[in-house]
Amino acid sequence: MDNLKINLLGKSTVTRRKAAIEIKKNKLPGYATELLEALKMEFDKNHNATEIEIIKALGYLGNENAKSYIKENYINNDFFLADSCAAYLRINSTISDFIEILSEENYSKSRGTLDVLGYDKIIPTLEEQDKIITKCWNLGINRRKELGDPRYGLAAACAGWKSKMTKPFLLHCLNSGDVPLIYVSENSLKGKYVRLR
Repeated sequence: MDNLKINLLGKSTVTRRKAAIEIKKNKLPGYATELLEALKMEFDKNHNATEIEIIKALGYLGNENAKSYIKENYINNDFFLADSCAAYLRINSTISDFIEILSEENYSKSRGTLDVLGYDKIIPTLEEQDKIITKCWNLGINRRKELGDPRYGLAAACAGWKSKMTKPFLLHCLNSGDVPLIYVSENSLKGKYVRLR
């Protein structure tokens, strides 16, 4: 067994977290089973930072077993909502899965969902683009002041979108007062993907 597998399944939560970060950073294949076992070992132990890093790694490298486990144990846990939704959607999902989560109109779930669109540069069909933009036109408008605009990921994804609603949506985002959203919207209007936070 290699060192990363040993570290994932060992006793130290810190070592487990470092192994998950390394696997995610380098997108190393072949660790889905051990990552899922590591996540189960951390469940309900209040090592939130470790759980989040394992969940993120599973998003890139997970399988259907990991997807089911994340859905059952993390999707409705407030602390993990955005990261668990992002991981869940990265594992064999369709745009219908994205739209279904957006329909819940939950700030954290929506942010995680839209971040996947932007970070992964997902380009749905024109009809799907219209549905997503329509659902998210004013998403987060009544959020608490300290929270960022959840449309950040969507605006970033729009750099590659061709829907007739894309330009009006991005122009609408320019009036949001949210600096990161304005930055990605300005670049997406030029068809330019930018490095995201």
